[in-house]
Amino acid sequence: MRILIYRYIIIIGFYCYIYLYNEKTFQNSIRLELKKIMYFVYNSNYTFFKDCYNYIEDEKYALNDELSIFYSDKCSKLPNWEEYHTAICIKFKKVIKYINSKFITSHFYHNSTFIPYMNFWLNYQLGQLKYSKFTAEEFYDIIEKRDPAFFAYNFKINAHNINESDLKDMNSLYELYNVYYEIMTMDPSITDGCITKANKCFSLYKNLILTCPPGVDKNFCKALLKFRDAYNTLKRESQCLNKELPELPSYNQVIIPSQKLDTVSELKQEQVQAENRETISRVPTELSPENNNILKTVGSTLGASTVFFSAYMVKTF
Repeated sequence: MRILIYRYIIIIGFYCYIYLYNEKTFQNSIRLELKKIMYFVYNSNYTFFKDCYNYIEDEKYALNDELSIFYSDKCSKLPNWEEYHTAICIKFKKVIKYINSKFITSHFYHNSTFIPYMNFWLNYQLGQLKYSKFTAEEFYDIIEKRDPAFFAYNFKINAHNINESDLKDMNSLYELYNVYYEIMTMDPSITDGCITKANKCFSLYKNLILTCPPGVDKNFCKALLKFRDAYNTLKRESQCLNKELPELPSYNQVIIPSQKLDTVSELKQEQVQAENRETISRVPTELSPENNNILKTVGSTLGASTVFFSAYMVKTF
């Protein structure tokens, strides 16, 4: 990642050189290169998930806070704007305002990851809409221009669209951390709901870890393994009604039992097929003497009936 950023710094230096010849070309080129850098950084950055539990908690507190009418009014009455856009805008401002207040009061302990997290948060919220009219980049651009004073006082995030594949992976991790938060904050003495949540977490994780076999160097897989470490630490420290939480398995712990089950299933199928073949081979091909006598009697009767019927027909004609 550092090598790629250095590469872009050199390219930007080159464009600074050509600035002397064409200012407009320089500005457009710089803007394009910065977008490329931000696209790479935001689509490969999963590091904020290490603080995801804290951000989820921040959001829950933030949404209970009031937002000045001066700021909330600027989230409405915009072109092509729907009520859900207003709702997302207000929530977005509330979370930014809350995080900024922690930063100002020195209670902010993860200041290196809040900007990529808020960028993901905006992509996630807009992605939940069935028909979203705006991308995250477009949406942020609209609300920042409508209320520059709010973002100047708090902070800006350099919003960028996260590609579909990474956003899908990030959404899965976000869902895991939300379940983790619910387990963490649930009172086990009142309900056994934490066991239900833990089983849900186990099921989600199990499906995801199958996409990360050993040797796969994906940021998503690294983030997933960090979640596993966090969850298994929680497992050792807490219980639900004196019941242990299920431990999250490694890739091999998931795939090997699955392979064994497939092998057992194949062996059972082969055994059933062999038993069926054996059963068919035991069916008698010769009739018993008693059955032979019955067939002889039936045959004689049918033969005599045919002769009598033929004689009757000749006599008639």
